[in-house]
Amino acid sequence: MWDKTAFVLVVTNFLSAMGITVVVPFIGNTQAIFGVDPAYGIWIVTAFMLSYCVGMGFVGRLSDAVGRRPVYAGAMGAFALGLFLSALAPNFETVLAGRLLQGLGASGTLPLAQAIAYERFGRRRGKVMGLIGAAFGIGVVAAINLGGGVYSALGWRAVFAITGGLASLGFATSLLLPDASRTARRTTLDIPGIVSLAAAIVAFMLLFRGLAESPLLSGKVLPYLALLLVSGAAFVAAERRARAPAIDPALFRNRAFSLAIAASFLGGIGMFIFQTFLPSYAQVLLGYTVAGASYSIDVMAAFMILFSGLTGAACDRLGPERVLIFSLGATAAAFGLITSIPAPVLSYYLGSAVAGMGLGSLIPATGMIAIREGGSGREGVSSGVVSLARTAGGIVGPTVAGLILARTDFTSLFALANLLDAYRRIYRFGLWAVVAGLGTAVALLVYTRKGADAG
Repeated sequence: MWDKTAFVLVVTNFLSAMGITVVVPFIGNTQAIFGVDPAYGIWIVTAFMLSYCVGMGFVGRLSDAVGRRPVYAGAMGAFALGLFLSALAPNFETVLAGRLLQGLGASGTLPLAQAIAYERFGRRRGKVMGLIGAAFGIGVVAAINLGGGVYSALGWRAVFAITGGLASLGFATSLLLPDASRTARRTTLDIPGIVSLAAAIVAFMLLFRGLAESPLLSGKVLPYLALLLVSGAAFVAAERRARAPAIDPALFRNRAFSLAIAASFLGGIGMFIFQTFLPSYAQVLLGYTVAGASYSIDVMAAFMILFSGLTGAACDRLGPERVLIFSLGATAAAFGLITSIPAPVLSYYLGSAVAGMGLGSLIPATGMIAIREGGSGREGVSSGVVSLARTAGGIVGPTVAGLILARTDFTSLFALANLLDAYRRIYRFGLWAVVAGLGTAVALLVYTRKGADAG
């Protein structure tokens, strides 16, 4: 199982995952570092997630047309270039331009790695996809630890420069992928679909930012709501007309594919709520320092890594549908545990461990189902769509959580109690999203079993 291809996929996904969270240690200091308002400073994360999400809409289809290796290597190259651009940036706007390029590059690694593993490893594909998911989880957590240490010792530019050096090694490693390119065929990028999707994502984020300060029907919110509706309608219309749509509507005629995408989206809400807010929750609940809170999530990370490998193999033996049910069931239990046990330390670490079990199982299970149901010749686009759905959940979850925190009263004598209550409401939102995903996963298992029986 462990050959050159698997090695390349694991190493490069570890490195590209670092781009998501490497800036976490200085998110709260953007005003001191860059001289920008914190509300604008958060775009150091938002810019990455925007291009990361949009990129997943076309890299899969592009790789289906011209081959996996050139697109994969190009993605790693763009990721490294974006990191160096941010490291050398003369102002915050250039840092954001680098973050956009980083997100675009990182968007090509996980979905294409899943497609390559599915195509190449046959009955062992689940094991390899599990290893890829484990590497991705390690990268997300390692970046928080690396970013915090480097930022404290050498400053923010060194965070981007050192990560850029590692990404350059990842680019060189990606060139070792075997040339399994299919015969190139002409393809077109769905520019109207990509632009309207990006506009819809930005409108959604700005809508919730406005809601943090004003009611829905105010002049500060309605324009963003209108933009969201218009851009959403434009995206649907563009996909129906496009010869090579970023998100092929024909895929959703397959009910199993649609259910897998819905489960990935709902599971993504839970995944990113845990990954984004667990460190700050440790500071509030347990009184940890920033460094202590960063290290506290290593418990969740350890279980993510372990269960990503274990459940990847279980996908091969038991089927990905059953693994998906386990994933979402464990994640739902984690949300309950972390808010219901009266002993704070026990609730935090037990909930973190169970969350790691569930979240580590999500990527290989949903990836296998979507690629299988998408059919031969569309492995890349199918993997891109399921990754896009999970990332969209990763945008929705933290955005809604941010709204909950923005509406919390920090001025009264009960500020700490109010903040704890806000986190509990965030985790309840995550709980209900994941419970809905669990219901979707059960429906998927029933549907596929009926299809197998009928066949």
